[in-house]
Amino acid sequence: MEARENNFNFIRDEKRVVIPFFQRAYVWKDMHWNQLLKDLKCSFLEKKEHFLGSIILKRNNGVENYSTIIDGQQRLTTFSILVKVLYDFLEQEQKEKLELKTYLFSKKESKINHSRLDKEKYEKILKDKDIDNQEKEGIFGCFNYFKKEIENLKQNINLSKFVEFIIESKLWVVVCLNANEDEQKIFDSINSTGQKLSSTDIIKNALFDKIIKITDEDKAMQYYEKYWDNVFDKDEEEQNFWNEEIESGRVKRSKSEIFLHSYAIIKGIFNSDSDSLSNLSSLYKDYIKNLKENELENLLSELKDYAKIYRNFPNINKETVLKYKNYELRFFHIIHTYSMNTVLPLILFLKKMLVKKENIYKQCLYLLEILMMYNFETKDYNKFFSKVIKKIQKVNFDDIANIIRIEIFDKYGKCFNKKEIKEWLTNIDNYDAKFVLFWIELYRQDKNKDYKDNTLGLNYVYTLEHLLPKSWQEHWSDIISDEKQAEKFIYQIGNMTLLKGKLNTSLKNQNWQFKLNGDGKVKNYIRKNADLLINKELLDKKSWDTKEIEKRTKKCIDDFFEIWDVNIFNKNNE
Repeated sequence: MEARENNFNFIRDEKRVVIPFFQRAYVWKDMHWNQLLKDLKCSFLEKKEHFLGSIILKRNNGVENYSTIIDGQQRLTTFSILVKVLYDFLEQEQKEKLELKTYLFSKKESKINHSRLDKEKYEKILKDKDIDNQEKEGIFGCFNYFKKEIENLKQNINLSKFVEFIIESKLWVVVCLNANEDEQKIFDSINSTGQKLSSTDIIKNALFDKIIKITDEDKAMQYYEKYWDNVFDKDEEEQNFWNEEIESGRVKRSKSEIFLHSYAIIKGIFNSDSDSLSNLSSLYKDYIKNLKENELENLLSELKDYAKIYRNFPNINKETVLKYKNYELRFFHIIHTYSMNTVLPLILFLKKMLVKKENIYKQCLYLLEILMMYNFETKDYNKFFSKVIKKIQKVNFDDIANIIRIEIFDKYGKCFNKKEIKEWLTNIDNYDAKFVLFWIELYRQDKNKDYKDNTLGLNYVYTLEHLLPKSWQEHWSDIISDEKQAEKFIYQIGNMTLLKGKLNTSLKNQNWQFKLNGDGKVKNYIRKNADLLINKELLDKKSWDTKEIEKRTKKCIDDFFEIWDVNIFNKNNE
């Protein structure tokens, strides 16, 4: 290994610099572009060299004279695009004097042979063809950002001298590895500036680096295209899906990392009792280091199968139409609402295992759904669901639901306490009440013959309203005598309902008839939301008092126990 300070002339010494096909797409954003240009500008004005970071290259051991970029492709790509933008602003005489083309091209080919994910756009920039001038992200975004900034910069500095400075200054530390050196170890130890690699990036790099080592790059490319590319990288839509971050516990994690963690639990790569998510990529690398080619292909094939299942799981959002009978959507609505992604490894495994046994899959989801609705303490879920996966991996299909039921009851049986659930529903917060009332509404619609066959389902877009308001003193003092009594009735689920949009401030604290029928001026009131059964039942109420609240609360509690029937865990069923 050779490491030395260098200027951008190092790129001229290479016939080609190749970014491996398996490296991640270009991810730098405007904050990175801004910092790079700011640092270079300050360095130029102060006549001081600035360290941009390291570039790790590995020499090809074949006949061709080229190097592979092991680390630094984001910085190198960004810097080369900046040089191209500056090149476009210079006069022809200045371009020739600085020989800028030799930094960008080798004969007619691009000096940097970009990874397939960004190759097309990068080539368009260098060759001035079909550039999307409105794009603000990715390769085109970088080009457009620098183009705008250099237009402003040229008013204040000599661009020719600026270009000469950034090319000739020793801004880089270039590390050159010999063909027999292990670049993965070097790569993993680098703590570079910019946007850190995700666990997904590192795992992908390790997988295909391993395949290249035991086969060759052509074979690795075949595996990549067959098993990885058409699932994770095939287009921007798929890349955006897997890169999207969602709530997972106390932090946000990308869907790809959540998926790879789920798969690692299923395969036993990750031990929920002892392993940490921060070590996920290391655990994968340890797992694959002794695998043979056929074992690696089997791993990639299984990853692909599981990834397709994960990709097709319901994506819950405000546009999702929910119906009571759609059990899978109901289950995923709970996961989405309460950020319970720790159950995903088990669901992923069940979905694959029970692909031809939908009834058993449905039973399993219902058991887990009841657990999540009754149990308020979720901190051990990751360990529990991992244990369940290990248990059901060893049993017949027909025993799976019963095993899950027994395991849930043994671990969480004490939480299936109807008395505690009743207490919760008589002093419930708005977030939980909105969810419970929404599913009570869908349950009632399913039971009602006038709704069952005609309803189109509902979107989860409602606002929770207290019928007896929190500010009760002015218009409700004939029903409520003091704060203690108010606390007892205001937060019962029977005193709450769902509306399409909040009530006008002047209306929400008014007396019952005003809230029910409006005053002829306001746009929203309870009667206007009578398409919901939980509101339709209120229309004939001449008044709203504590007896009505208690009666409606009891009805809601009964519905809750019918929707999520905890009796299914009765041990006499074993």
